[in-house]
Amino acid sequence: MLPMLHAENGDVIDILTNEAIAAGHTSAEWHALTRPGWGGVEAVLRGASLASQADSYLYVVHVNQIGEAEQIAYARQHGVKVFGETCPPYLFFTEQHLSRPDGAKWVCSPPMRTVADNQGLWSALANGTLQTVGTDHCPFFFDGTQAIEYEGKSVSIPGKELGKEDFTKIPNGVPGVGDRLPILWTYGVGAGHITPNQFVALTSTNPAKIFGLYPRKGSLMPGADADIVIWDPSRRLTYGVAFAHHRTDYNLYENWELVGFPEKVFLRGEMIINGSEWLGKAGGGKYLPRKPETIMI
Repeated sequence: MLPMLHAENGDVIDILTNEAIAAGHTSAEWHALTRPGWGGVEAVLRGASLASQADSYLYVVHVNQIGEAEQIAYARQHGVKVFGETCPPYLFFTEQHLSRPDGAKWVCSPPMRTVADNQGLWSALANGTLQTVGTDHCPFFFDGTQAIEYEGKSVSIPGKELGKEDFTKIPNGVPGVGDRLPILWTYGVGAGHITPNQFVALTSTNPAKIFGLYPRKGSLMPGADADIVIWDPSRRLTYGVAFAHHRTDYNLYENWELVGFPEKVFLRGEMIINGSEWLGKAGGGKYLPRKPETIMI
């Protein structure tokens, strides 16, 4: 099996959270301030140590800071079979965003860190220290008292307004599954942080290899599923809620300018997206049991 590690220190978080509440610190930024980065660094090293001693693979999810990437690099240099994944928000945002009036939008675990961490994680993607970019997609409404229209229906779900007076009651998580590819293309490939080939590896080929689905997924080899995205690298648009199609009322990248966007999507050879038109059907997914083999990257 492939263990997955969320790297934080729960005992330290519990103590600091209780102290913050007792001192009257209830605003959103205290979500980050009560989850110190050193807890994550220590947890990655501890996880790698256990993986080495058990002769096991290890997959570290949502790496959010340089220190964790450094521990992954150290472990891999010493033969530990460990992989690292980061998510787009950790490449762009910091704990300062939680201090904004709408700071609850950025509350997730682990939290965003610093500009230096943003830059360090880009480097870790470029040099191969981190092997994948996921999303940890977990959408909550920012204001669940107001309904939105989603797939032709009016939807309202209690959301981050629950923690308006107490950061511990803010639902942890941000939307992102629709953002990952276009944001990474413009601000990763377009900005020179990663190459087009790395873009494909980080979002498709590497995950398929790690999770026992390669070459059926993550490749265009004969016999593989024909899962293909036709990409328009020159399409320009102003991104946000209207394009993301998440079931929530906000987007972290609202009004960001993009250059490059999907034009067509094929699932097992069948077109399911044509421009802005959805052609798929509910129930069109297919369960695939993963093979037990993990390919070391």
